[in-house]
Amino acid sequence: MLRLLEHLYRQAATGFAFACFFLGGSVLAAVVLPVLCWSPDHRRQRVQQLLRSIFRLYLAMLRGLGLIRLDIEGGETLQHCRRRLIIANHPSLLDVVILMALTPNAQCIIKHELWNSRFLGGVMRRAEYIRNDLEGGALIQACRRALDDGGNIIVFPEGTRSRPGVMPRFHRGFANIATLTQVEILPVVITCDPPTLTKGERWWVVPATRPTFRVVVGECLEAGGYMTDRYRSVDSRRLVARMEAYYAERLANV
Repeated sequence: MLRLLEHLYRQAATGFAFACFFLGGSVLAAVVLPVLCWSPDHRRQRVQQLLRSIFRLYLAMLRGLGLIRLDIEGGETLQHCRRRLIIANHPSLLDVVILMALTPNAQCIIKHELWNSRFLGGVMRRAEYIRNDLEGGALIQACRRALDDGGNIIVFPEGTRSRPGVMPRFHRGFANIATLTQVEILPVVITCDPPTLTKGERWWVVPATRPTFRVVVGECLEAGGYMTDRYRSVDSRRLVARMEAYYAERLANV
């Protein structure tokens, strides 16, 4: 009986958390951000700083409600990083929130569907996040501008959430960004046990026990570590293979 009540509680609390996220996004876009953005000076930075604070509060709420546990290893590296390409695997819907909460000056490459979302589109546009459907040259230029401003770019190379037990398969987009901007790469490994909010899973399907998210920040890979060939396309392919192997090794026993 107690287990059933706990399950029903977490189901209701999860619904409340989702409502806060999406309705809060609408309120932000309609009321708060227009006031914050009245001056064009450093507008993007102000919006992104506000969003980071909100994501931190949101994670605190999830933990306070007993919906998740969060274990972070190497968080100091994220908090002090600058001009990095941060890549991560993508097991859960909360991965974005976690990384955005931990990373200062975070610029995110988002799906174009989010840009036009009824609930979150206004926030995405005000924050000037980078759309993933930009033409190749325009996307690289947007990334280069963000890096030149001291920002960090967050990319999920899988392009979508992975399914439990399936090793990550990376698209080459992140490698193209890296080789064209020659930026340092910071790998982050995210695990969630038991799995929750995975690809295709409904929000009301809560796991039997409270999930623990573990975030492990790796060591930076400098440009000299992956720019080894005279042909950039070769470097990109090798970089994809190298990072897939990196994640496969660290997720093998999870």
